Amino acid sequence: MAAKYLAIAREIKKRIISRQYPASEPLPDQHALAAEFGTSRMTIQQAMRQLIVEGLIYTRQGQGTFVRKNFLQLSQWDIHGSDYSGATETWGHLGKVASQVIRFELRFPSEKEQSSLLIDADAPVYDFVRLRMLNGEPLSLDITVMPVSLVPGLSKGHLEDSVFQYVQEKLGLKMMGSYRVVRAIKPTTLDKEHLHCESGDPILEVEQVIYLDDGTPLEYAHCHYRYDHGGIVIVNNG
Repeated sequence: MAAKYLAIAREIKKRIISRQYPASEPLPDQHALAAEFGTSRMTIQQAMRQLIVEGLIYTRQGQGTFVRKNFLQLSQWDIHGSDYSGATETWGHLGKVASQVIRFELRFPSEKEQSSLLIDADAPVYDFVRLRMLNGEPLSLDITVMPVSLVPGLSKGHLEDSVFQYVQEKLGLKMMGSYRVVRAIKPTTLDKEHLHCESGDPILEVEQVIYLDDGTPLEYAHCHYRYDHGGIVIVNNG
């Protein structure tokens, strides 16, 4: 589960994109937001700093915090390199997020998967491929491997809904963070078929390992995005 300030920042961002907070008026003050979200003013300040470095808001001394008038120039498809939320949480505010299961099977892991997931060769894994769509438009193709021992009872229904929701709410597992490598690649046969791209179109690949709060790797995945559907946003709050 994301830190509370990140969850609040994400909710405020949804309100900005939906024009609930117009650019002509200041956002509610920090005391009002702290009361609404049931948290401290310090947490609200962290959320505001997150949105400032993302380029969505700015502050005026003595006047308040405002939405940048050009915020819609930012790609609404972009994903955050510092975040590891599922597709529903990441893009749900933009419309209907759906998942089409392309492949779902059990097998034993390859050497690379054993190394990435810290498991033995005889530990079975789920191997599944999902096409993620937003309002019916292909968004990403996700190739994912998960240890069966960590996620018992995973079904096709969970893949069509939200795997992270099942992991967190049903199994009670908590996620800590992720390690990601971003690169440009040539499209695979699956990419061309499901992302509707041509052989010469570049694909943005995110290779990632997501970890539970005790450091155990939960998934090893390759997520493929069309080059014209945004990019990776890296936010440094340090």
